[in-house]
Amino acid sequence: MKVTIVVKDRLYKMRRVTNCFLGSEAVDFLSEDQYLEREEAVEFGQKLANELFFRHVLDENLFEDGDHLYRFLDHDPIVSSQCHNIPSGIIELKPKPIDEIASRLRVLSYAIFEAYASKDGRHVDYKSINGSEEFERYLRIVQELQRVKVKDMPREEKLAFFINLYNMMAIHAILAWGHPGGPLERRKLFGDFNYVVGGCTYSLSSIQNGILRGNQRPPYNLLKPFGVKDKRSQVALPYPEPLVHFAVVSGARSGPALRCYSPGNIDKELMDAARDFLRAGGLIVDLNGKVAYASKILKWFSVDFGKTELEVLKHASNYLEPTESEVLLEMIADGELKVIYQPYDWRLNC
Repeated sequence: MKVTIVVKDRLYKMRRVTNCFLGSEAVDFLSEDQYLEREEAVEFGQKLANELFFRHVLDENLFEDGDHLYRFLDHDPIVSSQCHNIPSGIIELKPKPIDEIASRLRVLSYAIFEAYASKDGRHVDYKSINGSEEFERYLRIVQELQRVKVKDMPREEKLAFFINLYNMMAIHAILAWGHPGGPLERRKLFGDFNYVVGGCTYSLSSIQNGILRGNQRPPYNLLKPFGVKDKRSQVALPYPEPLVHFAVVSGARSGPALRCYSPGNIDKELMDAARDFLRAGGLIVDLNGKVAYASKILKWFSVDFGKTELEVLKHASNYLEPTESEVLLEMIADGELKVIYQPYDWRLNC
């Protein structure tokens, strides 16, 4: 089909669209190639579109006969230039179920963390991961995500899958592009290193802020990751999951510990991650000075934890040691608390 149909740049609704083809031309080809009537060819084309081989350039319909423009998945300019799980193009075999791929990804991630991260998950041996047999297997697995169906995943499966994918994708990004040296490089790594998953492109930022935070604006940004018509908004969780901030690891020393998450136990594992992070210095309470020294994670993503700074601290107090939590709540009640946010160490967690 790709060889026969004319793919070229065209004008559509006063804009130039690259690498696309007409619906009518696809119907012509399918009618002749599959010996179908035009209506049958349209139905066949809709099945191909539903399997994410191609899509409407503006997502206006699934597939129709006529002058509508469509684009093969690997001809999408972002997919072809910025996605790092398509080294040999789009896999045309029928994708395996997402729960099966997610399970394999989880097992492999666990093996990588066991072999190449410290016991507490705070340090990662990136040099040894690069080129390892386990990482090569990971690169093959993520290719299978290109056309999977992720929209209808249950909450628990979606949480575990996207957290695990984020953490391995961050490792992949650091190995491919190097650890970012400053804010501009970090912005590029978080925003421009992409995978294609279920026919859509996902960056680290769009996974964290779009999927896991229920399509909330990233810190210091004016826009949400997904617009109203963006298909990825249908994949996003319905509301922010605040504890994911203690689970996603971007490679910074001040970030959480690296660990693997499972759908069957995801809520307990996230609470454990929050306890470990906050009790290990993410929130320090100084009774004598009436000061709480908090990780900037609680500042950057405060809207996920509460409407005010004090609500955020009350939320975080649930994961401190009971005695320390009690002290913090008493200081909040007395109105004597001062909050100081700790410097964030962006150096690589190696």
